[in-house]
Amino acid sequence: MQNYFSGFLFLFFFFLFSCSNPTKDGCKSCELSNTDLLDSLENIMRIQKLDSLEKATYSGLGLIDIQAINKDIFVDLKYAGKDNFMKMKLYEKLNKALLQKEVAKRLSACQIYLTKIDASLHLLVYDAIRPLSVQQKMWDALDSIPVSARVKFVSNPKNGSIHNYGAAVDLTICDQKGHPLDMGAGYDDIREIAYPKLEKKFLANGELTVDQVENRKLLRKIMASQDFSNIATEWWHFNACTRAEAKKKYIIMQHE
Repeated sequence: MQNYFSGFLFLFFFFLFSCSNPTKDGCKSCELSNTDLLDSLENIMRIQKLDSLEKATYSGLGLIDIQAINKDIFVDLKYAGKDNFMKMKLYEKLNKALLQKEVAKRLSACQIYLTKIDASLHLLVYDAIRPLSVQQKMWDALDSIPVSARVKFVSNPKNGSIHNYGAAVDLTICDQKGHPLDMGAGYDDIREIAYPKLEKKFLANGELTVDQVENRKLLRKIMASQDFSNIATEWWHFNACTRAEAKKKYIIMQHE
C-alpha cells in the first residue's frame, strides 16, 4: 500500500512543478497533465482496492500462499491453465496455491523432511484451494460416468470437497528443474493404474515399475510425516483432515 501512495505522490509533484511556468498557449500541456494525473490516481486506487479485496477474501477464509511459508515448495496450478483433464482454464483469478495456514505449515514441514532425505527434491503442488463453483464444473464434465464411479475422482459438490476448504492438496515430487518424478500415471489420470490400492497388482503384471512405486511410496512417506492421508484412487491427492473436520474448522470457498 505504501508503494502505491509513494507512486501517486511522485506523479502529483512531477505534474505540479511541470506546470508551475505556464506558456503562452495557456498551459494546454498542464490540462493534459492534470487529466493524466487523475487517470493515474484512479488506476492506482483501483489496483489498491483489488489487491486489498483479494487479501481480505483470502485472509477471511484463513488461507495463505504456500510459497509465502516455504519457497522450496514448487507450484504448477493445473487448473489455472489448460494442462488438465478438462483441457480448459478453470481458474480465472486464482494464480497461487492457497491452503489453510496450519495446513500450509504442515506442508512446509513435509518439504523440510524431504530436503533432509534429498536436498535436490521438491514438492510440486498441482492444486490446493478449489472454489466450489469449479468443483461443480468438474462434476458436470463427468456426467457420462455413473455417480458411484465419478466420486472416486471428483467429490460431489453437494457434499463439498476438502479442497473447497483449503485442507487438501494435489502434488508430486520433482527435481530442482521442476521435472516430476515418474509415478507411472499422470496427474488427473482416472485409470486404475493411478490407484494406490492397486499398485501391487500393476507391479506384478509389469505395468508399474519398482522405481515408479518407490516414488509413490516416497511421496506418501513425506506426507504421512505430517499426518496427511492419501486416498485409494489418486496417488497425488492428500487430505489434512476429514471432510467432517474441515466443515467444523473452516469456511468453504464458494467462488474465486
